[in-house]
Amino acid sequence: MHNRLTEFLEWAGKEYDIVLVDTPPILAVTDAVIVARNVGTTLLVARYGVNSLKEIEVSIRHFEQNGIEIQGIILNAVENKSGNVYYAYEYK
Repeated sequence: MHNRLTEFLEWAGKEYDIVLVDTPPILAVTDAVIVARNVGTTLLVARYGVNSLKEIEVSIRHFEQNGIEIQGIILNAVENKSGNVYYAYEYK
């Protein structure tokens, strides 16, 4: 599978300006490490109120132990708790 993944990512990189690859959580399986070794930029996605700081730190450490540098973190599902609903919206 590793060779097919590499071939696909090389093809996609030539065909498209940006290619996003979503993987299962790094703490659950090794897929994220395998994919991260074959891409240009690795981002960590954490869910607000679900993933603890400890889980995020352990995830980053796991990537680093495999020689992969995290270039950024995306924090999703952040709740808008302000009283001003003018700026609050929901994507459906």
